[in-house]
Amino acid sequence: MARYRKKPVEIEAVQLRWTQWNEVCELLGTALSVENPDGAWEIPAAEASDTCGEEGPNYIALNVRTVHGEIAVVRHGDWIIPEAEPGRFYPCKPDVFAVTYEAVDA
Repeated sequence: MARYRKKPVEIEAVQLRWTQWNEVCELLGTALSVENPDGAWEIPAAEASDTCGEEGPNYIALNVRTVHGEIAVVRHGDWIIPEAEPGRFYPCKPDVFAVTYEAVDA
């Protein structure tokens, strides 16, 4: 059977964490308020995907709309990746992101 390798693709992404809140807002743009009319919400450490070394006791979660039109919850530590369709995003768990993507030199 033939074998195949995934072609390298560069993406934009930001990890949901308090210290990167400005970057999260910039990436999501108006989709942040559209999908979260009551704002993002705080969650305990036990519900975070990764605390990212930030001190709690509370972390953050928010909703994004996927390319399939579904709402997905992004938890503290998850990565947010924009889809080709504006206003649509792909949440990615930190362990999956670490084995799938590597940083690109600017």
